[in-house]
Amino acid sequence: MLKGKPKFVLSTVGISVLLKVLDQSESALSQQLSKAANLPSLDHDLEQQVDALAERALECLKRGDTQENRRLSAELNGLYGIYGGVLPDNTADFHYLIATDTALGKKAAEVIRDFLRAVKFNVDIYVPKDLSTANPDVFSRGIKDLIRWCEEIIPGYQYKNYHVVFNLTGAFKILQGHLSIMGMFYADEIVYIFEEGSQLLCIPRLPLQIDAGALYEYRAELAMMAQGHVFPLEHVNGIPDGLLETDKQSATLSSWGELVWQRIREQLLGEELVRFPRLYYEDKFIKDFKNASKQERVRLQETLANVAHILEDNNGDTSALKKNGGLQYEVYDGKRTKDGKPIGHFRVSESHRVTCIAEGGKLHLRRYGDHSVNDNP
Repeated sequence: MLKGKPKFVLSTVGISVLLKVLDQSESALSQQLSKAANLPSLDHDLEQQVDALAERALECLKRGDTQENRRLSAELNGLYGIYGGVLPDNTADFHYLIATDTALGKKAAEVIRDFLRAVKFNVDIYVPKDLSTANPDVFSRGIKDLIRWCEEIIPGYQYKNYHVVFNLTGAFKILQGHLSIMGMFYADEIVYIFEEGSQLLCIPRLPLQIDAGALYEYRAELAMMAQGHVFPLEHVNGIPDGLLETDKQSATLSSWGELVWQRIREQLLGEELVRFPRLYYEDKFIKDFKNASKQERVRLQETLANVAHILEDNNGDTSALKKNGGLQYEVYDGKRTKDGKPIGHFRVSESHRVTCIAEGGKLHLRRYGDHSVNDNP
C-alpha cells in the first residue's frame, strides 16, 4: 500500500455485519434476513428487528478489538488490512461505502459508516439507484448508475493526488466481480482478503486503454444510448457486442458499454459537433459551439443527445421535451423570428441555454450560450 498520499477508498458493503452478530437461538431471523436480502423495504415487524440488530452490531464494533471487528465485518476486515491492522484517526483519507439499493444493504452500510465516524473517519454512503441482485435487468441499471457516479466523483480525487483504492472484501460476489473490472479503469489498486483471513491481496491497475477512434463513427448512437435510447439492432451492428445489451430486434448500452462510454465521451464529444437525428444546426449555433470550452462542448452534446432521444421516441413532438425537468423546454413569450415563427429554448446547465425553432418534427438550433442569449435568441 502506497504511503504518503491521501487515500480515496471505495468499499463495497454486504450484510455480513448484521448476520455475524446473530447467535444460535436466532436461526429463524437469519433465514428471514437471507430471504429479504433484495427487498427495497421490510414489513414493520422485521424492520424493528433489523433496527435492533443494527444497534447491537454497532455496539459490538465499538467495544470490539481488531480481531473481533475483522471477524464481524468483511468490509472492516479489508480496511484494517489497508491500514496495516490499525485504523488511524485524524486522517485526510476519504471513504465511500457502496451499498445495494435494499433495506438490509442500506442498514448494514449505516452500521459501518457510524462505526468509522466514531473513530474519526471521513466517510459517506452511496446507494446506486436500483442496485440489487434481484434480477439481471435491475442489477444492470444499478451498475450503470454506479459507473456514472464513479466518473463524476473519482477523477476529482485523482486530480487532487489521492491514491484510489477499491476495497472489495464485502458485498455479493457478482458486485465484486463487476467492481474488479471497473477498478481497472478507476482505481490505483484493488484489494481483497485472501481466503477469509487477514492477509491482504492487492491487484495494481493495469495499463488499459480504449481505442476511442474505433468507435468514432458511432459517437451519436453511443451518446443517445447513454441517455437511454434504444436503437434497432441493425442500426448499431458495427458496435462490439460486449458494449450492447440486446434482444433480437433492438439494442442499448450494456454495463460495460456504459463504462467504456464514460471513459471516452470527452474524446468523442469535446471536439467536433456531432450530428444527431431531428436536430438542425444554424450557423450562429455552430459558431457558438466552436467558441465553447471542451468541457462545455461535452455537456452541450450530452444534452443534445438527450433531446434527440426524446424527439425520436415521440416522433418529433416537442411537448415531450416540456415533461423533462432537466431540459425545462419552453417557448419565449413574444419572441419570434422575422417570418413569425415562435422561438423556444431549453436548458443545458444552470447558466447555459440553447435557443431553437420547432418545425416539422425537428428542432432548428439557433444559439448556445449563457443567459445573454435570451436577449438575442
